[in-house]
Amino acid sequence: MGSPPEGEGRVLPGLVGALASVLLVRGGLLGILFMVPLGVVGLLFGRRTAWTGTLLAVLFDTVCTLGLSLFSGGAVAELLPGLGYFALMAFALAWLIAPPLGGPDFVRIRAAYRLILVSLAGAAAGAAFIRGDSQELFMRAQAELISSMAAASAGADAVRRSILEQELSPERLMALFTTVQARGGLLGSMMLIFFINRQFSLALAAFIRRRRGCREEGGLVTFHVPARLVWVFSLSLGAILLFRVLGLSPAETAAWNCAMCCVLMYLAQGFGIMRFLLSRRPPGRRVLLSIGIILVIVSPGINVMALGLLILLGIAEHWAPLRVVRDRQPSTPAV
Repeated sequence: MGSPPEGEGRVLPGLVGALASVLLVRGGLLGILFMVPLGVVGLLFGRRTAWTGTLLAVLFDTVCTLGLSLFSGGAVAELLPGLGYFALMAFALAWLIAPPLGGPDFVRIRAAYRLILVSLAGAAAGAAFIRGDSQELFMRAQAELISSMAAASAGADAVRRSILEQELSPERLMALFTTVQARGGLLGSMMLIFFINRQFSLALAAFIRRRRGCREEGGLVTFHVPARLVWVFSLSLGAILLFRVLGLSPAETAAWNCAMCCVLMYLAQGFGIMRFLLSRRPPGRRVLLSIGIILVIVSPGINVMALGLLILLGIAEHWAPLRVVRDRQPSTPAV
């Protein structure tokens, strides 16, 4: 994890980061990157600035949201899930980027474990957020759009069109969305959001400094999951099959999320292996490969296969040492 510099925090950079974060979260397509400004100021100006900027961002978002609500005549109660979601995500990134130096040992656990925990917290907050009326209407609109596009793809074939309208009805799609979200889809999405924001924060901070002061120190490169996790993963997969046969839906959902936590840890290990392999390459090639990997991760369709390969890579390290430093042998024998 990139370590922010020590020293006194600064209010002005935190203020700028907070304003940029609030503008991004309301900026449409770039809203997913709303945590990047907070991460950059934390890495550049220290832990205190990171937490100051986070507090200011939450305050600005609350004032802005309540002001718009009063202006439009909306109900304040409907805005609380969105406000809580923004606050939790912002504070989670501050903990991910700049964990406090004091306090219990728990707050300074390894970056990969912090990434898993903030993803769990974000998934819980996201589950409450998407239950709001506005988000439900948005999801239904998306389901209706997908259903109409599928039906239109049948062209003049009336039979195929009828089948698609029945199989991909908005109600079926809404049920599918809900099932996928509850069974680890939301958790995986949150980890991807935090990872993207963290990586962009590190990249921008390193670019601003024009030196390698924001590189990862340890973190994923030296992260190894406990060996016994493979048994937890195997048991959770078996539990999913068992609970499905028995018709125990709540227990099956819990088993799915347990399996997803294991998958996320193996994904973190796979990223660690990839970062280790990249660190063995020349600087120019390493930068090009890093950019290519980020593009693959954010590309729909391709990213699923890429993430799957990283998960398999993380699991494979249980049996094959993939991060072994090999000393180069001299080309001529010593005399």
